[in-house]
Amino acid sequence: MSLHYALCGRNKLINMEELHEEEINLIEYWNVIWRRKYFLIALFIVSVTIAMLVSFQLPKYYKSETLIITSGPESGGLSAALSALPFAGALGGISGVQTPADKIMVILKSRTIAESVIKKFDLMKIFYDKEWDSAKGTWKNRDKHPLVEDAVKLLTTNIAQFNKSKEGAITIDVEWKDPILAAEIANYYVTALTEVLNEKAINVTIQVVDKAIPAERKSRPKIAQNMMLAGITSMFIGVFIAFFIEYLSKQKQQKT
Repeated sequence: MSLHYALCGRNKLINMEELHEEEINLIEYWNVIWRRKYFLIALFIVSVTIAMLVSFQLPKYYKSETLIITSGPESGGLSAALSALPFAGALGGISGVQTPADKIMVILKSRTIAESVIKKFDLMKIFYDKEWDSAKGTWKNRDKHPLVEDAVKLLTTNIAQFNKSKEGAITIDVEWKDPILAAEIANYYVTALTEVLNEKAINVTIQVVDKAIPAERKSRPKIAQNMMLAGITSMFIGVFIAFFIEYLSKQKQQKT
């Protein structure tokens, strides 16, 4: 029994020593931060200020949203009709598509729809306005200019987004610098979708619940969020620099 108590007492002593060492380390860490507090504060203020100024200079974007619901057969003829579309080869397993909403999502993300939207609003000149010579009506660099496939990628990746809810409702979100154009594109997606469904005789009904309207408030840049992220990042970087300077200082003292 005496040996047991002795071992327990030794373990407690070791644990107390470890806790004491941890407390000392934490105090040392805090002292390092406190000695560099003015540097950290200055870095924080500069980072937040720069983030605010840059955010004010960034172009403003506005988001418009169209909400639709679909109804139709769950399988069978619709899958067969979709498989005949020119973009169906990229779907990689059309048989996995089950509901009308799923199939509509496939069509909305297709190159066929994207090219129709680009042609309707002449988006090549809008997306790449800096490379387009409006006076001459041609590209500034005729040998190397943006292609339609570049505009399709930009439209489907960064500008238009499609989301399906659990209930099967589909939202078409379009974000662009011109709020009126963003709303028009979002609404035209429904028109282009209807044309494809009719052309391919796909038995799906689309109902527009909410038409897109020009947004009055910008969706980005989010100035407050950018400032907060800049402040948090500056703190992490500042603390790292503070400890690195402290390390170099100790190394220098040891050599002398």
